[in-house]
Amino acid sequence: LVDDVDTLGFDSIWLPEVLTAPTLDPMVALAYAAAHNTHLKLGTTMLLPGRNLVHLAKESATLDALSRGRLLVTFVPGLPRQPESGAVGVAGSEKGRMMDEMLPVLRSLWAGETVTHHGDAADIEGVTLSPLPVQQPLEFWLGGMVPAALERCGRFADGWLPSACTPEEVARA
Repeated sequence: LVDDVDTLGFDSIWLPEVLTAPTLDPMVALAYAAAHNTHLKLGTTMLLPGRNLVHLAKESATLDALSRGRLLVTFVPGLPRQPESGAVGVAGSEKGRMMDEMLPVLRSLWAGETVTHHGDAADIEGVTLSPLPVQQPLEFWLGGMVPAALERCGRFADGWLPSACTPEEVARA
């Protein structure tokens, strides 16, 4: 598919992260796609709560650097059903709070700042990321339809990716 996507008229490939489904890990699969197509935009919906922030920042910066700036990540809290919700490792009631804490730290790491942060989502001291993403700033979007998710998107994100909703619900949001 990645080799033939140009002839099919697509300009991007999107792979979701669902831990408990028989799907590919999106970062590994997008690295494969980046190596097989030099201009395809690489998109993923990625779980944010429960991740190691420095590892996530480095992993995404590396993919953006190797693909010469083609990565677009949409961070999501995860599906609100079992077994997926439990596999994330963060209680549903804590996911939004964790995302609020994590997003500014990611921005700082991707910008090349030396970051010290002591919180529930990360405890890091004097970390400077390398390599940095090609895109400065590395753009990210957020998902979600509940009011708190929409407000978070307005405060932190570069875009919004709604899913499983009607056009009317998108218009209201």
